[in-house]
Amino acid sequence: MRKIIISETLDQIKVGVIDNSKLTYFLIDSANQQSSIRGNIYKAKKNLSGKGIEASFVEIGENKNAFLSNFHPLKADFNTDYSDSYKTEDKNFILVQCVSDYDPRKAPKVSDFVALPSKFCVIIAKPKFFGISKKIIDEEKRSRLKTLKKFSTKNIGIILRTSAENQKLKDIKEDIRQTKAKWKEIINDFKASDIPTLIHQENNIIENIYRELLTDDTSEIQVDSRKIYNYFKKQTSNSGRNKGSIKISLSTSKKDIFNINKVDKEISRIFHKKVNLKNGSFLLVEEKEGLTVVDVNSGRSLNNKKETNLTVNLNAAKEIAHQVMLRNLSGIVLIDFIDAKNSSERNKIFKVFKDSMNKDKAKHSILPMSKFGIIEMTRQKIGNRTSSLVSEDCAVCHGSGAITRKDIICYDLIREIIFIRKSSKKANFRIEIKEELAETVAEILNNNNTNPTLKGLDIMLISKKLDENYKII
Repeated sequence: MRKIIISETLDQIKVGVIDNSKLTYFLIDSANQQSSIRGNIYKAKKNLSGKGIEASFVEIGENKNAFLSNFHPLKADFNTDYSDSYKTEDKNFILVQCVSDYDPRKAPKVSDFVALPSKFCVIIAKPKFFGISKKIIDEEKRSRLKTLKKFSTKNIGIILRTSAENQKLKDIKEDIRQTKAKWKEIINDFKASDIPTLIHQENNIIENIYRELLTDDTSEIQVDSRKIYNYFKKQTSNSGRNKGSIKISLSTSKKDIFNINKVDKEISRIFHKKVNLKNGSFLLVEEKEGLTVVDVNSGRSLNNKKETNLTVNLNAAKEIAHQVMLRNLSGIVLIDFIDAKNSSERNKIFKVFKDSMNKDKAKHSILPMSKFGIIEMTRQKIGNRTSSLVSEDCAVCHGSGAITRKDIICYDLIREIIFIRKSSKKANFRIEIKEELAETVAEILNNNNTNPTLKGLDIMLISKKLDENYKII
């Protein structure tokens, strides 16, 4: 069963999704400011000088450029021709949707394939198209949903989402009607504007929770904000969805609801490299830009005669899937399991990992385990990694997790003194130095007191608490 907890402090909203007593998703956002532009729809000005066949740059407003790409996460689901019938254009302008966020090193990606999602459907500019989520496999349910095909028109197409599987047709119809009305507004705004501009902004975090995270197995929503409480009460009541089956409660406790639900410690460990498993084994998770490496270690688990390499790997596979979703890892993920004996064991581990990833909402692709015991996967980037929400790069190590050795810093100091002496003939030095470095410098000087380079030098060390390593006075 799923429980969603939401805490609001000033304009910050913190969300935790707990599945079967385990934290699955953790989100932080501002109620007043959208941190992500993914999903936003723009009227963009074409770059007429761009000659690239695959892609070019477009202007999306306020002199901001975006990379017009052929990629859209939904586009691959159509299995149709590559005609331009889905494009919405007007002279030198085109309707585009953001499929990535801003990055300090590059412009965001946009696509001319535009999709407007709602709770149960997605509206697209693909005339007469009608599709049903591939995750709905029950033929009887698919047949029931196919009766809604008539709602696609000569101007738009409709995709029914997985969340529509067990809903009443009247609720899905109402959702389609409301989304169509939004789409009409977008097209009208596109036609009315004569400059590149933002036309539709993606929903804020609370609306996204209702749309994306409120599933059929959600049993409880616990909040500490009257405003958010009223929103969910109204939404669940109006839609008729799960009416009466979801407990929506407003916490009046003096304690933080994340602390009450015992997930605050798990959140604080999201950016930790080491993940301990119950059987004594552990994972090492190394997150880098665009690449994550996960290493499975047996630890002390093999001291237990009931544990084998296979059982350790199977337990690890389930936890790795959980960590991939909890940490919102994206790009390439390489998982190095403990050596498997044969192809049969490798297949078992692969199946457990793949099955554990089935509930992931982000698109991903997983390759079978190689003979070296490595599983490779790629995962769609949706927002920022969770670790970046709860941590920032260390001012000392700059995110590397390592700092310069003390003796290296101290030799650099002595080298600087020697160069100053050569250029100015100065012999007396007063050095303010970090407390933890003073002893190392003194030891180096003592070990080299007969070295002619130090002859005639008078060095006084003043141990202090400093932001910098040392200061030559």
